[in-house]
Amino acid sequence: MIPNNKDKFNVLEGNLTKTILILGWPIALSSVIQTFYNLVDAYWLGKLGRAQLSAPFISFQLIFFIVSFAIGFATAGTSLVAQYTGAEDSLKARKVTGQILVFLTGFVFLLSFVGYLFATPLLNLLKTPSDAFLYTRGYLKTMLLGLVFSVPFFVYQGVLNGYGDTKSPLKVQFITVVLNLILDPIMIFGWFGFPAMGVIGAAIATIISRGLASAIGIYELFSGKRGIKLILSCLLPDIEIIKKIIKIGLPVSFGMAGSSLGFIIIQGVINTLGSAVVAAAGIGFRMVHLFMLPALGISAAITTIVGQSLGADKLQRAKDSVMKGLFIILGFLIPTMILTAFAGRYIMIFFIPHDPLVQNIGRQMFYIVSPSVIFFAIFRIYAGVFQGSGHTMPVMVSSLLRIWLVRLPLLWLFIIKMSMGHFGVWWSMLFSNIFTVIFIFILYLKGSWQKPVIKGKISRKEIEVEELIEDANG
Repeated sequence: MIPNNKDKFNVLEGNLTKTILILGWPIALSSVIQTFYNLVDAYWLGKLGRAQLSAPFISFQLIFFIVSFAIGFATAGTSLVAQYTGAEDSLKARKVTGQILVFLTGFVFLLSFVGYLFATPLLNLLKTPSDAFLYTRGYLKTMLLGLVFSVPFFVYQGVLNGYGDTKSPLKVQFITVVLNLILDPIMIFGWFGFPAMGVIGAAIATIISRGLASAIGIYELFSGKRGIKLILSCLLPDIEIIKKIIKIGLPVSFGMAGSSLGFIIIQGVINTLGSAVVAAAGIGFRMVHLFMLPALGISAAITTIVGQSLGADKLQRAKDSVMKGLFIILGFLIPTMILTAFAGRYIMIFFIPHDPLVQNIGRQMFYIVSPSVIFFAIFRIYAGVFQGSGHTMPVMVSSLLRIWLVRLPLLWLFIIKMSMGHFGVWWSMLFSNIFTVIFIFILYLKGSWQKPVIKGKISRKEIEVEELIEDANG
């Protein structure tokens, strides 16, 4: 039998606002903590100079292209585990976990290996500034070597979110970010007898910290402490579940990977504008993203609620959760983004105190980019609905259109034709996010998301018999 998890929240009963907040705040805070990996790197590397600071920012889109597959298939885990939990089929929930863990680890390892081999030509293709090239290549290659150690935590976090336990991944994240805070300056500057490794030291600190998160996640999944207990038989191929994982996860992965390719092109455009724009954009995007993380938490909560509600045949609860989520996130973001728009210069001064050019570019950026975050947050709420239902194709289409149909053509128009410089980057973000909200809202109204992707419930007795057989074989 599956052990009880005291951190699991009853998603299917009670006040929806309370449910969204209880599920969403750990996910949002976990995302904040995840962002601190990059912000801590930015803070310490900024002490070395803008070229070193640019290394993680330029590398980010290449790394995210690979990570997008991990996130996509982890989303499949969230959706399926949520629906099987709502249908009270715990055996299928843990089988989904095992299948994703094995498949995703091998897949990310393969992509990372290819990326490592082609790191230099990829950075040349991105027109990486010459003063930042060697730093960026060293950081990128080091991160690619250790990326596979992050995969188990993505799986752990995804399945527990679907199960209704969003607190346990947060606890693991908190431990590892503290470790990263300690390791970063030690490895960058060579404190306590360690060699000074600069940007490579920042990458190694991140790999060690995320590796620890994955080790804890694997231990808790196999021990059953969090309500989903993996056994060895769960790792053996199950064609039916693999098909579902691919059907749900692949569109999300392709959407994110396709968007990432677009962002790689955008990063290449930004790189041509000089290292000052690269540094300002890198800091600015991450700070704006930090303020938007509550929306990601609410979106993830909506994913869980929609998934479990559809699995339990409670469609109206799923619909009601969407409106509640929108009101919550808009109430937070509108005043926050107004404040961020007018505090942009001081944010830049904190990270790069002695570079007035970067500070001025950042100040101008925040005026335009901050409002775009509100529209992207609305998009994430509706994306959470489709992901929870398992109908992820609309999310893929919306994500790809946002970048390839709107943002990139606008970049060409604003920068090449209208010579707007870095202003063209900021305005293209705003207009593309507005378009995406309108598009996905139309798809939401069509209602295709309202049908669950799993089969109807089977009896509790059948599930218990299957679990006993599975445990005996495992």
